[in-house]
Amino acid sequence: MEFVEKSFENGLELVKIYSKTKNSYFTVAPERGAIVVLLNLSGKEILYLNEATLFDRTKNIRGGIPVLFPICGRVVDGKIFFKGQEFEMKNHGFARDSSFNIAGYIDMPDKNGIVLRLSSSEFTKRFYPYDFELLIQYLLSDEMFEVKMIVKNEDSSIMPFYAGFHPYFLCNKDEFTLKLECEKCFDDVEKRFINLQDFKEIDFSKPEVNLDFLDVGSSEVEITLDRDKKIVLLKDENFKNIVVWSLKDFDFVCVEPWMGEHEGYINNKFYYLEPGAIFEGWFAIKLANE
Repeated sequence: MEFVEKSFENGLELVKIYSKTKNSYFTVAPERGAIVVLLNLSGKEILYLNEATLFDRTKNIRGGIPVLFPICGRVVDGKIFFKGQEFEMKNHGFARDSSFNIAGYIDMPDKNGIVLRLSSSEFTKRFYPYDFELLIQYLLSDEMFEVKMIVKNEDSSIMPFYAGFHPYFLCNKDEFTLKLECEKCFDDVEKRFINLQDFKEIDFSKPEVNLDFLDVGSSEVEITLDRDKKIVLLKDENFKNIVVWSLKDFDFVCVEPWMGEHEGYINNKFYYLEPGAIFEGWFAIKLANE
């Protein structure tokens, strides 16, 4: 297929997918949690990436679009309960530490893509005692990059999870803006709710920004990365929360579509999938019309 380009760098397989015109492309690392590490839409670099963390398998990757499954958010003391038993669980789950297989490629009249698969195994059952199949589908046209998460419950029990994605957007923080419809926002650094009526802009002078916008009503989030790069993050109703996270002195802002919230499992805020049932969640990144 002419829209697929494979390479190996530092022993890691990278798969590059081009749009029909080849004006846009993205690169994914199947063995590193099916993470998209590069996204270029019509000549505009969208994502931040620290390459050293990509090639160091002992580290979480700082950048790209990590896949968060079977939970998103923080885990208290690294422990979680399923089926009445205690299991170890890292923040944001184990998918980002897992090796995905390429399930196939997508060749449509107006877009190209790839599908990656993670199935339950001895490794996943150390953390999550369910039989499942997780498919991540990436689709690309010149102006838009689409992501679909498909979860199949292959277990005999109801399967709880809440998942998400963690896009690191490359940006100029002095020019960064965010527009969404939301009535509740929790500052996870200061541990307090914010009065959004008085909220004007994000203070990136702080050492860390970690804002949980809860029950976001809009299906579109408008983002200015810099004066020449504006995007829209589209999402379906499954990804009801948007988390904004950043660290001082780094040129990224993460705008993350989540199904749940930090420590949501404590209050039993799971999505429950019946045996044999299939869940689909979708979000996309597109260039904004100027």
